[in-house]
Amino acid sequence: MISTATRTRWEYKSIRFDYKGRGITQEINLLDIDGQRIKGWFDGADEVPSLPEMLRALGEDGWEMISHVVNQDIKNNGVTLHYMQFKRPLID
Repeated sequence: MISTATRTRWEYKSIRFDYKGRGITQEINLLDIDGQRIKGWFDGADEVPSLPEMLRALGEDGWEMISHVVNQDIKNNGVTLHYMQFKRPLID
């Protein structure tokens, strides 16, 4: 049995987003992080990051992507939502 002193504990982050337009520029239209709508990412700016900017910032903060699922709602409005899960070691 592994003791709790040597076991890694994790924290998790859930992200949901869709792209502006067809996503060619990787600009994000709608961004939810851990169930909260994000309206500004950069020091009070009223815009969300592009996908490369967001992934770079998450990586710099130690987050590792563990899953990515795409859900396209063709029947209602054609919105494609991306769901990403991240984890990083929990620091006590």
